[in-house]
Amino acid sequence: MIIKSFIFTGIICLIAQIIKDNTRLTSGHITSMFVVIGAILGFFGIYDKLISRFGGGASVVIMSFGNTLYKTAVEKGILNMLSGVSVGIVTSILMAFIITLIFRVKD
Repeated sequence: MIIKSFIFTGIICLIAQIIKDNTRLTSGHITSMFVVIGAILGFFGIYDKLISRFGGGASVVIMSFGNTLYKTAVEKGILNMLSGVSVGIVTSILMAFIITLIFRVKD
């Protein structure tokens, strides 16, 4: 299962790198595109199958964020859709803050 997860995540990263190298899209555009793709795959019920097949590799990539937004919007409504991902967002912000306190930026 670990190898499947690694390969799935690597393929997603490879696709993103190919898009970045061959188009004028920025990293922000590509990230947003993957979030939307994850929501669309969640809408059609495909993303749950990816998670069951690839495990953690499919549940940590940026497409999982879009899938979680979609699922939460369906379950709790559009106005509450960020409640499903709020813990992850807050944790990311706190960890980034802690890392900046520990390490110094090179000039």
